[in-house]
Amino acid sequence: MKNPFSFSLSTPRLLGTALVLLLPGLAAAQAPAIPNSSFESWQPRAGEEAPDGWQTSDDIVEFLTQQRTPTGTVTKAPDAQQGTLAVQLQTRTVPGLGQISGDIILGSSLHGGVDDLPGGLPCTARPAALEFYYQMKGNVADSAAALVRLTRNVNGTAELVAEALFMVPAQTSAYTLARVPLHYYSSLTPDSVMLRFTSGSVDIRTDGTTLLVDNISLTGTVLAARGPAKTASLAVWPNPSPDGRYRLGSTEPALLTAPLVVLDVAGRTVHREAALRPGLTTAERFLDLGDLPAGVYTVQVQAPTGVITRQLIR
Repeated sequence: MKNPFSFSLSTPRLLGTALVLLLPGLAAAQAPAIPNSSFESWQPRAGEEAPDGWQTSDDIVEFLTQQRTPTGTVTKAPDAQQGTLAVQLQTRTVPGLGQISGDIILGSSLHGGVDDLPGGLPCTARPAALEFYYQMKGNVADSAAALVRLTRNVNGTAELVAEALFMVPAQTSAYTLARVPLHYYSSLTPDSVMLRFTSGSVDIRTDGTTLLVDNISLTGTVLAARGPAKTASLAVWPNPSPDGRYRLGSTEPALLTAPLVVLDVAGRTVHREAALRPGLTTAERFLDLGDLPAGVYTVQVQAPTGVITRQLIR
């Protein structure tokens, strides 16, 4: 049975030129301390222990199935980088559910749907990087990963400010420091940060693949130069789209007639459209990616004021 939830639903695309200036000496809001970042604190949760302040695979399964099923995919690890404990994420096959990856998410509760994961920790800073220590054991092709995303609520919609994705490159027998720079798409000040770690982000995984994580932090400060394209209004729906067909809407007509390209997870161009007829007036634009396989893509609209990027979930 296929895994009932997929990390790829929230995997970001980190493509295009970064629109930021790194100013480490600038007086600005400091990146928030990550609660229970070293996983020293655990609490009973429906008969199993879970790290304080973090949602786990069990919480996701319960949210989706409306019943609590212990999966054993998130456990304490006495092999810590520093301190006493770390968190262990392990892919396992669970009767009745199929193959489940070990996942932890920083947030207070799940709501709305799989693709509407919690905004997480309040954050008004613009950190430069995510840092953490990890060990990787098992099949690297399972694509153990870490995701950080900064968002801001704009008129009831979570606007993406910055994100970063780290795919574990190799097995490690000792803790390794990962420093993952954030890519900023907007000059907005965020209001929340979400973190997610997983032992596997591909559809077909290997039981026993294990990711240990310890001592997580957000570091540095980034300031972005403001440009009209960075805060431009461009809506995409439905997203995710089961059949790969999307509608693009905007109050700026030039955005809906501009040339665009669609990139896959590796940054390859998989779809291209020329500019629509000059002078054409339209309230929305249709984008058909039905011939592409399921996954996460990036659409880049070549607007007159600059490139506007949106994530697409197929």
